[in-house]
Amino acid sequence: MTDGTHSGWDALAEHDDAAALVAALLDLDPGETYTRTELSGATGVPYRTLYLEGTLAAVADLGLVEKRDRGDEEPVYALATDSEALQAARAFDAATAD
Repeated sequence: MTDGTHSGWDALAEHDDAAALVAALLDLDPGETYTRTELSGATGVPYRTLYLEGTLAAVADLGLVEKRDRGDEEPVYALATDSEALQAARAFDAATAD
């Protein structure tokens, strides 16, 4: 954007496989939680890209998933079912489906 702020599109474009992650999230069970390893397996996005390169954090910052800390255990992630961003991603996916 020209005013110095970043759009959601910019945030996705800055991360490898972010679009693939968002597309795969739409097929996940909204009632389940997932570790980073499970998300990597479920979405096909390599763990390194997902976690170490910040792709999952960027998607969480956009409000598509919620990070849930579990004390000393690895955090889990769930779809942010009340998120306008997730609803918009679903609508975009439906509007552009073949």
